[in-house]
Amino acid sequence: MISQLPLVLRRSVVVLVTGLTSLGLSVVLAAPAMAEPSEGWPDSEPASATHALLVFVGLPVLLFLVVTLAVLLPAMVRGERLTPGRPVVENQWLGGPRRSAGELAAPDGETSEAGGASGRW
Repeated sequence: MISQLPLVLRRSVVVLVTGLTSLGLSVVLAAPAMAEPSEGWPDSEPASATHALLVFVGLPVLLFLVVTLAVLLPAMVRGERLTPGRPVVENQWLGGPRRSAGELAAPDGETSEAGGASGRW
């Protein structure tokens, strides 16, 4: 019977049935959470505002600091630059020319070996 309906209506029916099923299951599975605590259990004390701030603000900030240090500390120990916009460390090309790329000699002719890389086969 449902296979005779247009595609849009079939999808709507499937979405409706899925939504109602999940809503019903949520209500059924959440029912034990509404139960009263056992009579033998002690009443818990309400949490103070300080405790709540420590748990919900202090712990995430502490976790953020630990992760930040774990990421940045190895680079700081190696002496790498950490701030953007600072000039690049000089002479990072070990064994390369001490001039800028614009100062490299240009090739003089076809057989010249000066200049950059060549792609001859």
